[in-house]
Order: sequence, then C-alpha cells, then structure tokens
Amino acid sequence: MKSIVRLVPLLLLPFASGCPDGGVGGEGETPVPPEWTCDAQRFNGSDGCDCGCGVPDPDCEGTGSADPGTGVDNPACDACFNVDGKAQSCISVTAALEAAGFIVSPAGKSDDGAELYDLTLLQVNDHQDAQSGTHEQYLTLIHRGFDRPMNLISTGYSNYLGFDQDELTTLLEGNQLVLDKRFHNGNGDDFSHFTRKQVADDAHDVVVRLHDLYTSAWIGSGFSNGGVDMVSFRQHYPDDVDATVAFGAPFMVPEDARFLSFFDTVDAACQDRLEAIQRAVLGAQRMAVEPAVQARSADELGDTFTRVEPARAFEAAALSYPWLFWQYFGTPDDCAGLPDPATATAEDLTSAFFGVTSIFGTYPMSDAYLSFFGAYFYEVQQSSGWPALPRAELVAEGLIPADLVDMERGLVPEGVTAPVFDAAENSALAEFARLGDGVAFVYSDQDPWSAGAVTPAAMSGNIRFNVTNGNHLATFSSLSEPDRAALSAFLEERLGVEIP
Repeated sequence: MKSIVRLVPLLLLPFASGCPDGGVGGEGETPVPPEWTCDAQRFNGSDGCDCGCGVPDPDCEGTGSADPGTGVDNPACDACFNVDGKAQSCISVTAALEAAGFIVSPAGKSDDGAELYDLTLLQVNDHQDAQSGTHEQYLTLIHRGFDRPMNLISTGYSNYLGFDQDELTTLLEGNQLVLDKRFHNGNGDDFSHFTRKQVADDAHDVVVRLHDLYTSAWIGSGFSNGGVDMVSFRQHYPDDVDATVAFGAPFMVPEDARFLSFFDTVDAACQDRLEAIQRAVLGAQRMAVEPAVQARSADELGDTFTRVEPARAFEAAALSYPWLFWQYFGTPDDCAGLPDPATATAEDLTSAFFGVTSIFGTYPMSDAYLSFFGAYFYEVQQSSGWPALPRAELVAEGLIPADLVDMERGLVPEGVTAPVFDAAENSALAEFARLGDGVAFVYSDQDPWSAGAVTPAAMSGNIRFNVTNGNHLATFSSLSEPDRAALSAFLEERLGVEIP
C-alpha cells in the first residue's frame, strides 16, 4: 500500500486563517475581493489553485471550489481550507480509495456534512489461494477526515446498516466503515471457504488497504454475531485495530443448556404470562390463531413457506415466543400489555403473538427468513454453537413435535451440506474471549443471549460491562453513567485519543 504522501502532495506552506481587508494578490495587479477568507497573497498568486477561500481563486481557472471544505475530493485543488479557515490536505477521497483497490460511488453527505461512499471490493474466496476466485464485498463509509478515528463495524450478517451512524462513531467524532460478510450478501456458493478465519481475512484485507490512509486510531465493534466476528477478527489479527467493543456477543456450544436457566432470572409473573400465551396459541386457541397469523405473515410480510411447512413454522415461532419477547421487548410496560389467555379473544392473542414473532420483518422459518439467516445457520452449525430452548414440557404435552427444527439452529441454505461442528475452533475463540486483550464486552441482563456472556479472566486485558434492565438492543448509552465513563476511559487508553 502506498503511503498517502506518494498519492498526493501534502501542503508545504503555512496558511493564515484570515486575511486583511482589501489588499492585492500576485504582483499587486488584481484586487482581492472582500469575501476572500485566505491570505491575500494567495489570491491569483500563481501558487496553485486555492480552494475553500470564499470566492474562486483565479489560479483555478474555473475548476476550483469557493466554499470552505469543498476542496477536499476535488483533484483540481492544490491548497484547501476548511470551514474554520484552517489549511487542510486536498486529498481526493475518491482517488485515494480507488488507489486502495475499491470501486467507489459517492453517496452524498450526512446531515452534519460527513461524506458518504458506497464501496465495492473484490475479495479472494480463499486468502491462502490467489487462484480460488473472488466475491464482491459491499461496504459503506462515513468519511470525516483521514486524521479522525475509524470505527470498523461488523453486523455479523450482510451490510444492512448502510449509513446509519453508530453511537461509538458519534462518541469518537470519527469515520465509520461497515463491513459486508461473505455468503450473507448472496455472493459465493462454495461453503468450504466460509470459516471465521476467512471472514477475519476479509476484514484484514480491508484494514491493510486503508491503514495508511486513515492514520488515527482504529476501533472494531459489532452487535450480537457481529460482536463475535470482531472478537474473532482480533483473535486472528490482534494489531489491526486498537480496541474492540462487542455488544451482546454470545459464545456457545451446540444445544447450549446454559440458556435454559435464563428464564428463571427474569420477572416471574411476566414469564408465566408468556408461557400461558405460548400454550394457548399451541393448544386451545391454535385453530383460530394459527391461520390468522399465517394470513398476516402473507399479507403484511409477503412470506411464503416452501422449505418448512407453515404448521412447523408456527410451532417454531411459538417455541421462541418468550425468547423473542425478552430479546427485543421486556419492559414493565411490555409485560403489562400482555393479554391474559384466560379471558383474551383469539384476536387479542394473534396480535400479541404476531407483534413479537414478526420482529425480523419476515416470519420465523419462512423462505425469506431462511434466505437471510441461512449463512448464519451454517456458521452456528460449523463452529459457533446455538442455544437450547425450553421445549421438553411442550413436547411432553404434545404441543410441538420432538424433532421440531427451531429458529435458533435453523437450516443451512438449500443445496448446502450441513457442516461438521469444529469444536477446536469454537473453544479457541471462547478462550480468547476470556483470556485475550483489548476487548470490552457489553451485555444486558434481560437479553437471553447474555446466558452466553463472557466473563473475562482477572489477568486478561478484556473487560465486561452489564446493562441493567436492558435487552439485545442495548448500546453505549444504555450503560449507567459510571460504566459509560469507565468504557470511555478504556477506549481513551487503548486508542490514544481524547473522547469529548
């Protein structure tokens, strides 16, 4: 990777942040307009195209930029000034990214003026075999400056975040780059190349291409499976980012029984009501609720069911109903709003049940659900593991079949052979999470995934924070004020930057 010094010349001359009233440029022949905000000697000074100085510089011959800050990403500019009148490099963001190997599509600006870019990168299918073919990776970049911190994000799936700004990006007043994940975006068909190491290799390739451009601190972050991905990335490439933050990241084994006891830790009355609704929709009220739910999934979500029978999908949704409630809801108001099956109508139960189980925008085990999560289900069966769900009593009562495929283990993509579980990779990642360095874990007490939480060893360099009364959507701002301060201090120490 060429350094940025070789890509474009750096500014060599000092610049004043303002200019005296009146004055002349060059040899005294051209009056300096009063709107000119830069050093008067630079106006028509035969010293190159000055951009961002309030009015066009005649040296630009009509190709420069008058507005402050607009010279960046304009290859015609030789000297650029920001909105504060301070000199800044005229690095063309597009040209620099293209030189790093990305296909670049500018996507406008954010509300606060950050530049937005859609990026495409051809990644090698097997990073140990350059002849293995390629797949496309789709990334989104929020650019504020090459000298600002970078928040590198994995969603754990395809890049569904786009230009939505993460809280850590806001906290750092920095840049944000969202990764895309192989096979999750529909590209690639040889799942023998789908391993956590290859996913980490993809991220490493991105960082190597950009590290000489973005010269400030780097942080890696992710939620849920994205948090697991970023911990795995740090395991394989510990020097690529300066710190890692993983929100709600579970570390599991197959059919992990630790998750069964989670439901004993939440509000007992609320859990009893959830189980009562679960039994009602699987039992006495099923004849009315099931077709109503299926109709809504077809009408409102456009769902179809060709890989899984609609009845089995309904049972899988019912099995996960309490889990989904605690994962995404769980407030006292949410609990108070649950209907009492003893008196509720079928319509009431349908509304309460569908409102929770349709949280993904596609119904559990529908064709669209399995398409979006299929690559994830390959991962969990390959090395990540999956939670055990409380099903024994429901099976014993004849409410669900014993061999019901639940929506946490799921089904691998159609036509793909289910992998053999790699216990060695699974345990190595869990050990790194417990004994590694530079990772801050954030978990919420009402999130079912917290049953797979990491407790870092005392001698490790990792740290854990807990959100009280939070669910799987908890973020930095969900932490208590002391914990926010502690996490900020952790990041300041690791990143070497001051957090406002």
